[in-house]
Amino acid sequence: MAVSLKQFISYLDEAEIMTAEAVREWIANQAVEARPIDGDALAKTLRKEGILSKFQAQRLCQGKVHSLQLDNYRLIKIIGRGGMGIVYEAEHKTMKHRVAIKVISSKVTADSSTLRRFFREVEVAAKLSHPNIVTAIDANQSGKKYYMVMELVQGEDLGVVVRRETVLTVPEVIGYMTQAAVGLAYAHNQGVIHRDIKPHNMLLDDDGVIKILDMGLVSLQRPQDSDDDSITQHNQIIGTVDYMSPEQAEDVHHVDQRADIYSLGCSIFRLLVGHAPFPGSSVIQKLLSHRDDPIPSLHDSRDDIPELLDQIFRRMLAKDPNNRYQSMDEVVGALETCRLATVSLEPNIQSDESLIQSIQSIDLDIGDDNASTMEVDRPDILLSVETASRPSRRTVPEIESESVTAKRNAKRTYGKVNYFITFLAIVVLCGLAGGIWYQNRPGYVQVQFPVEYRNKRWEIKITSAGKEIYKINDSQDDGLSKSNPISISLPPGSYEYILERPPYFAETGKFDVTRGSIIIVSGEDWTTSDLQEMGLDGEVFKLVPQDPNASQ
Repeated sequence: MAVSLKQFISYLDEAEIMTAEAVREWIANQAVEARPIDGDALAKTLRKEGILSKFQAQRLCQGKVHSLQLDNYRLIKIIGRGGMGIVYEAEHKTMKHRVAIKVISSKVTADSSTLRRFFREVEVAAKLSHPNIVTAIDANQSGKKYYMVMELVQGEDLGVVVRRETVLTVPEVIGYMTQAAVGLAYAHNQGVIHRDIKPHNMLLDDDGVIKILDMGLVSLQRPQDSDDDSITQHNQIIGTVDYMSPEQAEDVHHVDQRADIYSLGCSIFRLLVGHAPFPGSSVIQKLLSHRDDPIPSLHDSRDDIPELLDQIFRRMLAKDPNNRYQSMDEVVGALETCRLATVSLEPNIQSDESLIQSIQSIDLDIGDDNASTMEVDRPDILLSVETASRPSRRTVPEIESESVTAKRNAKRTYGKVNYFITFLAIVVLCGLAGGIWYQNRPGYVQVQFPVEYRNKRWEIKITSAGKEIYKINDSQDDGLSKSNPISISLPPGSYEYILERPPYFAETGKFDVTRGSIIIVSGEDWTTSDLQEMGLDGEVFKLVPQDPNASQ
């Protein structure tokens, strides 16, 4: 039964969307023939005008006014559903800014221990402030409903993106996963492990920024009545089996950041290949595959995968956590190195040394298509005709021994020869240029010096045989103060480095650069100085001359 116009107006007023007076005034300003005759017609018109959302119109027509309000927030529409509950787009009644509100399912909050864990974990989540993590704003209780208010991200999750696109490009995946790794590295440094990293928990906003969802709330999940493989029950599994590390399947309560590294590696495979790395027909089969099956290679599915990226992926998915990267910061460095390697590289990763050496090859690619359409100068074919008196109709013109057609063909043949010679010249020149570049190509050193360590005095210096080759510091940073790692191009040779960050002891070392190599220098671990160990922490003391007039 359709709701009456009068009743619908009262619902709008009660929901604090429009006052009854404002609605009546709005109706009076409409043309007589366009004025709504009942509540359904008014709802349809307000939807068309953008005053109501479809969700709000449906709830009002059903008389469910209170379901549109949650304390100081007005619910606008549903933007997501999951094992933890429903996510709404909402608007603050007073401040008018839009937020996302996750209303926790009543099944999740059925017992007191879960409620205590909820408030404990949202407190942790609220302390995480990072561009690559969805910000938690508030958490509260309204009646029997428990909810969390979060930053509203305009965009879509990577699960939706890859379902629509099937696979993503290599640069896209490297860029997105590097951002996710940066956000996770920050969370790990704050003592927070996600435990359910997957494309659906990584939002891509309209500016191309990745933001991680559900940081700190994963242990509250419960299974849905769907084919989702998210599993969470007491003393059982937390996470999604397509992306779950072997050790997390055995004991979720004692995993560390390396479990997130494994899940991020599985996400890389999903985005590049289009399916999970260990598909199976059942949950148990998938879990056993994660534990027992060999790690797949990205090269088996795509031929445009850089060798370095495949090696990074395979190390992230090592069965034994000790054989993976040991921190998400290491993953960030590896992915950033892969991103910087824009030319063809054949890497050789030595895990027992913090060193990545690579042999650079040059590909002189002059395709047939380009060659067949190459434009070169060629002489114009001109037929010179001398002016002569017009012969009489009976006069038979004299035919020369070499016809005009033969001359034209000769000139065309000459043009083709020139074309071929020009093409060969270009190939030879390109080959010479490539050879010269290959013989003189530089190597690179990448200094991993976290930006947060550069908030005071700092300096990076590269020397060779006692001669300063390169130097940047807090007063002369060459625009690299926000870059990490810092990549430096160097000719082949032997070098020394000095990293300074008072009051810590300076970090020093030696390295050799060969053509095309990439050397990694770490400035992430610092040894405390004597001043720090004495508790002085870099204070500067000066000798004050004694006053001779002072009393003895």
